[in-house]
Amino acid sequence: MAPKISAKFRRKNGIPFSIERLSGMQYRCRVCNALFYSKNEIFRHLKKHEKRHEKRDSHVPQLDHLVSTKVIYTLDLYDRGRAKYLKLPDGEELDEL
Repeated sequence: MAPKISAKFRRKNGIPFSIERLSGMQYRCRVCNALFYSKNEIFRHLKKHEKRHEKRDSHVPQLDHLVSTKVIYTLDLYDRGRAKYLKLPDGEELDEL
């Protein structure tokens, strides 16, 4: 399964913002830099490289640089379920989407 971002939606003085938490796991092939979301997928992919006898240098994204990936953006249902019990700072309110 793809990593997901769980978002809590708020408003501060009428201006909308969100609190986002990234969770999940992904695997990267260091031969072709492809992304996979399960061990089975990447192991099947690595076997293909094995069959082709590819001996290339490994590619690793540079540290502290942006990389692109796919994530699923979701609503934090736990936060929504306890909406009436939230104690938010002054000027901050739950944003009803």
